[in-house]
Amino acid sequence: MKFLKLSYLLFAMGALTAIWSCKDEDLSPYLEPETAVHGYGRTADGSPADFVFQQIDKSLQIDFNWNSIDGKNTVTKIEFYLFFDEGYVDLEGNDRTARHGGRYDDYTAPRGKLFKTVEAGEVPANRTAINFTVSQADVYNLYKDATFDYGSGSVNVFANPAKPERTAAGWLVAGDKFELGWVIYTEDGRKFDAWSPSICAGEFPNSSCTVKWAIICESDLAGEFDYKQYDIQKGVGGGAGAAFPGEITGTVTWSVGAAPGKYTSTDITFGQFAFAWSDDPVVLPVINDACNVITLSGADQYGDTYIYNFTNITGAVATIRWTNTYGDAGTVELTRKDGKNWPTLKGG
Repeated sequence: MKFLKLSYLLFAMGALTAIWSCKDEDLSPYLEPETAVHGYGRTADGSPADFVFQQIDKSLQIDFNWNSIDGKNTVTKIEFYLFFDEGYVDLEGNDRTARHGGRYDDYTAPRGKLFKTVEAGEVPANRTAINFTVSQADVYNLYKDATFDYGSGSVNVFANPAKPERTAAGWLVAGDKFELGWVIYTEDGRKFDAWSPSICAGEFPNSSCTVKWAIICESDLAGEFDYKQYDIQKGVGGGAGAAFPGEITGTVTWSVGAAPGKYTSTDITFGQFAFAWSDDPVVLPVINDACNVITLSGADQYGDTYIYNFTNITGAVATIRWTNTYGDAGTVELTRKDGKNWPTLKGG
């Protein structure tokens, strides 16, 4: 009996050995990691980092190279896609973003407009940079037929009545943002269009997922101005003020404030407080220039806020109709004393 038990034991051990020695390698818990490639895009040294409003002749220079860390991949084609986001205010006064090309990280929606393809002999070697330009005209030509519903029906993006500042002199305006992404194809038939968060965050050396930029504005409104004010109204506690006859003249100075495009004034009311109220000038609100759109932020010493509407600009003279929430108002002819012309400004 002991002999039979030993025989069964030896048979079982042999069977197990045979099964283990004939295992399927595909069932191994260890998987060899797949090799991959990633891209590295950035604005070139010496290139502007952003577009400048109404300077459509100034382009961005982009440097791009693909990286195969272990050198086991060969890239055969690279596609570059351009994304265009527009900031706007909806009918309820909320800040919104119109993503005219979709989101770069949203694979269920259209993903940008194909801007450029590099393939075959044009593809650089591993870690070798190529350089190309992106202009404001490139963005316009890719998206000139795009439409969007801002709340009152679809309109052409570049013919939105709410943004009359979009003209041939500057199709792209404040609030416009852009992103350049890429798709990389390798010789073994694979397609790379997404990377890990560490790649996109720049935590990995010489890596990125997109190049981002926006529209910036060069503002030059600081200086000393002569004013003549008429059609003056004296506030009555809100709403329309009462006419206050007379005409006043004087000088105000706008100085650069806490940041570019922000200005302080020696008198926001151009002498109206002294003339109509025998009061101190208004100096607290800040004049904001966002690509020639003028707004005023902050309140005066009584908590009232202000609006400047530019009704006419001719050379060095700008005509402004200003109002505040108390009902004060006036029409001002503001003349630059530095010999420069006013840019085309919009307020309200």
